[in-house]
Amino acid sequence: MNAFLKKMGYSEDDRVLITHIDDMGFCHAANMAAFECLDSNAASCGSVIVNAPWFLETAEICRHGPQYDIGVHLTLTCEYPVFRWPALSSRDSDSGLVDAQGYLWHTREDAIRHVKEDAAEAEMRQQIDRALEAGIDVTHIDTHMGSVVHPKFLRIYLKLADEYGVPAFLPNITRQRLEQLKEDELANEYLDVLEKVDSDTVPTLDEIIIDTLIDLDDKKAFYRDLIDGIKPGLTHLLFHPAKQGDELNAIADTYASRNADYVAFSDPELKAYIDKAGIKHIGYRELRSHL
Repeated sequence: MNAFLKKMGYSEDDRVLITHIDDMGFCHAANMAAFECLDSNAASCGSVIVNAPWFLETAEICRHGPQYDIGVHLTLTCEYPVFRWPALSSRDSDSGLVDAQGYLWHTREDAIRHVKEDAAEAEMRQQIDRALEAGIDVTHIDTHMGSVVHPKFLRIYLKLADEYGVPAFLPNITRQRLEQLKEDELANEYLDVLEKVDSDTVPTLDEIIIDTLIDLDDKKAFYRDLIDGIKPGLTHLLFHPAKQGDELNAIADTYASRNADYVAFSDPELKAYIDKAGIKHIGYRELRSHL
């Protein structure tokens, strides 16, 4: 059984689910959709990209809505062709944080290749501090595009979670799972870090559902099917809601999927479906309270 869930009082048969909004703050359309999804209670929590242009709007809403369970979506990347955001801690190219245009790298692979470890730590720390200074009650940290949970940065990421007293998005990774994620070449490095994690004091995720940025005619049915398949233990299901319109359409070619996520999770019926299934529906604030 998941040791941290046992510490929280759950049984080995309990299915515990986090429904998590990624990419808050990246545009106004994402913010408006995200808070509607949180207000429906179908989404239990989310995380904000502090470097992104609409971060301050997220922070302002959170100041007036302390009930929102919001973390920092730590990022070393910005994937869009012409919609970019910079590093917060440095514009110095020697840090490896920024590309030739002065913005964060387009791809996870470029960030891992170029960003120096001390620069990554300074940048992650600055992102967390900026969120706290803006009045967000940071409940957790997680990763944009997976860059900061690469073995190169994973120790730093976990050190910061401990230092700030927040849980980190941390899958309970096995060698088999790494092979499925095509990370088998780095398996020894991952496992060397993760074997040192005390699962009694650090929450780990038994399952992650991350492949949701897809176009489907009916994502309500898609998410109901995923919910039906939730197994005992702690599952993190992430999604990317945003309201379709000129702004979103100009930024991301994933606009249809993001709008479909908004439609699915802004509907209170999805929350009712989770509850009717007997699933324990929590956010990261509950995990933080048991650290």
